Amino acid sequence: MNLPEEYNIIVAGVGGQGVLFLSEILGEAALREGLDARIAEIHGMAQRGGSVTCHVRIGEVHSPTVMEGSADLIIGFEQLEVLRTLKYANRETLVLLSKTTIVPPSSYLLGKGYPADDAILKEVSRASENVMVIDAMKIAETTGNLATQNSAILGFISALKRIPVKPETLKKAIADRSPSKYLDANLQAFELGREEYKRTDRH
Repeated sequence: MNLPEEYNIIVAGVGGQGVLFLSEILGEAALREGLDARIAEIHGMAQRGGSVTCHVRIGEVHSPTVMEGSADLIIGFEQLEVLRTLKYANRETLVLLSKTTIVPPSSYLLGKGYPADDAILKEVSRASENVMVIDAMKIAETTGNLATQNSAILGFISALKRIPVKPETLKKAIADRSPSKYLDANLQAFELGREEYKRTDRH
């Protein structure tokens, strides 16, 4: 593929989902291929359970943060968190939305319900013409380890042929960074994510 001068990724979720792990894998894979990479991590009020957003910039970049309206890819670990990132999207941004739902405590305290899946999808589709959905939790359940959602998502996006890093480089970075007890499950989730992309209706 022709490498762009820069490739901007926003990764959003809540603490404990593996947002940082996925972002670090993307950055490390880029470095292994001789590209520059910068990562900026933004936490919400609570490290675990609060909002977490990471900016990953690959290529000829100098600032670690993505400008509004300039994301090439937005990865959402949690549906509601994706809505918070749409200011970074444009009509060409690819938005990968995981079906995972984590209702924030504030919804109960304020008496507000969690939006329906179709309402969230409709809102995301207003911001971008390129929206894809993955059930990363279901894939993780197949491996027997719910913490492998991030590897499933990495596998899925590795098959897109849009990110400027090779699938084998991503897989090697996952293998090198995974604790030994999670290694097999992470690699399985990666391959299952790739298979899920091949089954997805992309028309």
